[in-house]
Amino acid sequence: MVKWELWRAKIKELIERNQFILYLVIFFIAFFIYLWIQSVPSFLDPDSFYHLKMAKLIAERGPILNFPWLQFTVLKDYYVDHHFLYHVLAIPFIKILGDFVGFKFYTVILATLFIVFSYYFFKKEGLRYSEIFAMILLFSPAFMFRISLAKATAFSLIILFLGIYSIFKQRPWLLAIISFGYVWSYGGFLLVLVMSTLFCLAFALHTALINQPLWLKFQKFSWLKLISYGKVFFRSFFEWSQFKFVVFSWGGIIAGLLMNPYFPKNIKFYWQQLIQIGLINYRGLVNVGGEWYPYEFFKLISDSGVAIIVGIIIFFLFFIFYKKQTKQSIFFFLATLLFFILTLKSKRYVEYFIPFLVFFSAFSLHNILGEIKVKNFLQKLKAENYILGRLTKTIIIYIAIIFPLIMVKDAWLTWQSYRGGIEFTRYQGLTNYLLQNSEPGDIVMQTDWDDFPMLFYQDDKNYYIVGLDPTFMYNFNPALYNLFADITMAKKSENLYALVKDNFRAKYFVVDKERPQLIKNLQNDGNFFLVYKDKDGSIFKLK
Repeated sequence: MVKWELWRAKIKELIERNQFILYLVIFFIAFFIYLWIQSVPSFLDPDSFYHLKMAKLIAERGPILNFPWLQFTVLKDYYVDHHFLYHVLAIPFIKILGDFVGFKFYTVILATLFIVFSYYFFKKEGLRYSEIFAMILLFSPAFMFRISLAKATAFSLIILFLGIYSIFKQRPWLLAIISFGYVWSYGGFLLVLVMSTLFCLAFALHTALINQPLWLKFQKFSWLKLISYGKVFFRSFFEWSQFKFVVFSWGGIIAGLLMNPYFPKNIKFYWQQLIQIGLINYRGLVNVGGEWYPYEFFKLISDSGVAIIVGIIIFFLFFIFYKKQTKQSIFFFLATLLFFILTLKSKRYVEYFIPFLVFFSAFSLHNILGEIKVKNFLQKLKAENYILGRLTKTIIIYIAIIFPLIMVKDAWLTWQSYRGGIEFTRYQGLTNYLLQNSEPGDIVMQTDWDDFPMLFYQDDKNYYIVGLDPTFMYNFNPALYNLFADITMAKKSENLYALVKDNFRAKYFVVDKERPQLIKNLQNDGNFFLVYKDKDGSIFKLK
């Protein structure tokens, strides 16, 4: 036993001297987990094909300022590549490793870097059990699923948490630079402004409720004291030492919008992207993507793994020991609450909810424990109450065994869910026919908006009807969108040729294999001629 204690002490001393070893361990665990998930030869999200294609086009032609590929959407006139820097940084990976392997490896690297940066954040803030919280974040199933999508999820999170880190470290100019870069990198750039505002709110709450001025502490409770609370809160919220971050983030965002190759059309684009799609959402009017629909409460709980178990426990402790909380932990509490509400509205926000939940748990637990050493606490508890001490120790051992098992199970289920993705060759046969037989700029009608990324990746010679989000077509012409939906969902079967030719100017109609009634309608019309068919679908040429 003594020998084991000596070895453990030597290992601990070695790690403390060489913190780089821990960073390497965290990096490689995250890297191989994400690499394993990406080992399947498919993309789970159609948008991945779009992002890959944009990286390729930028490498070949430079920034894409116009987007003629979606003829019946507002993007034809108001296109903005709001993932520009994300696409640019993908270029070396696809140039060296090839399209799909390169883009998947790019996704793995970004996801891994976010986990490593989170661990760095914990360590720099001096939080206890940083390694444990990094692993809880890594193995949270809903988060693991979202961050492994070949999209800008991890890229956005890295930039956003860099912004939060700059606020914590009181570096307003760094925040302004990050805010500028966020505009060029991701459509949700306003999140950095939201975080700056939440930090001011957290500071004001901490000042008014915990770190109160002496004159307020000794004031008797009355309506006058409530007014005094309000005054302290208001003054604290606008105190320049904190509110400057709101100003600097605004400055960076405005500069990013104005010093932009897409200005001024980016203003109208972001109104639609951030407000109409992200906030209002037209899911009752158009068939939007699954990520924009609500996350059922109990499904969210089950999909959050160990993170939600720890979070719920610390949530109650947060209020019990609220006097020990800092403005940082209050900030993460407010952000977690915000993203929890947003996630119940739209599933996609879970990629923010889980990290903020883990950060809230890490900061709050650190404040609650203070200088208490768990080992000494258990020994003292056992000495004072043997049964309670043994029970507490048993519970901790049980958690230490069961939580890793839950994490391994969650990783396995996430990998399983990625096995049923979209093959890289989806629609390749269809697009090969179009490339060989169509004229440049021919309009191709497809059966759904989410078919566009795969068609566009294979064939940028032709133009399409709708893609990326159906809201863009609905905003272009609601009546035209409804006509498109009625035709492709086989609700209209009369006079199809005239409707398609006159309203959409299409020369080809690509129908996926899951629309047998639509195929029957086209064949019955007599003016659509089947020219190609394979396992993915059929191509009809208009008379």
